[in-house]
Amino acid sequence: MKIKTTFLQRYSLTIFLILTPLISLAIPLVVPLPTAFIALLLILIPASMAILLTGLAEGRKSLATLLKKLFQWRAGLNGYALALGIPLSVHLTVGVLAFLLGWIPSIQIRVPSLQQLLINFIFIAIVAVLEELGWRGYALPRLLAHRSALYSALLIGIMWGSVHLGIGLIDGRPLAPTFLTPLGISVILTWLFLQTRSSLAMAILCHFGFDYFPQFLSGISLAHSIWSQAIVSLVLAFILIILYGPNLQPSRVKKPAPVSTEQVETS
Repeated sequence: MKIKTTFLQRYSLTIFLILTPLISLAIPLVVPLPTAFIALLLILIPASMAILLTGLAEGRKSLATLLKKLFQWRAGLNGYALALGIPLSVHLTVGVLAFLLGWIPSIQIRVPSLQQLLINFIFIAIVAVLEELGWRGYALPRLLAHRSALYSALLIGIMWGSVHLGIGLIDGRPLAPTFLTPLGISVILTWLFLQTRSSLAMAILCHFGFDYFPQFLSGISLAHSIWSQAIVSLVLAFILIILYGPNLQPSRVKKPAPVSTEQVETS
């Protein structure tokens, strides 16, 4: 028996981390489509790259394992409380910060129509699933096998933030906080991922909360909302780093086992 490692098997993660943001930045510049269609393409890229590279480099069994994570929702009450409580707390803090900075005259809570709530629920759920399948489903476990949690979170955050720059290019939102917000949230989601025993489902739920809860805060402009989210998410990420260190978990907890991508061939 001997181990056969192909180029794709060895460098598939590197390819994912490089091509995903590059394609995402290129699409708004070269694809002559309406903004909504471009946004849809950008959402599809992380999941599509993860599925393609897993299938080609690791085979059907690994691909089935990756997709199976989407249906593993047993995380305990604590996991659900963290996954929903974190984004809710962040956006409540966003409202307080915007008020203190004078960006809004008062903290105003609004409830959209039932139809709007349902439309947003479906769309944001799809976004959370597709993005998390790529970043926390595919990339994070492979990085954690060889790097610290903090290194993994920051690297994914940089790549993820670069993807979001593509969205900023098509709708005119400020680019600096558009890039920084995913960087902070990446640290938060990595911490949650480790606290919930590598639960992709809880990462999806938390991601969903970050995108769904802002609709209940009214009176704040898009630019101010994005800046507030960037500030609060980065501060929370910094607190988690101070409390938990580079592994983003108590020191007594062992590092997750490496993800095997080796294929064995008889000689």
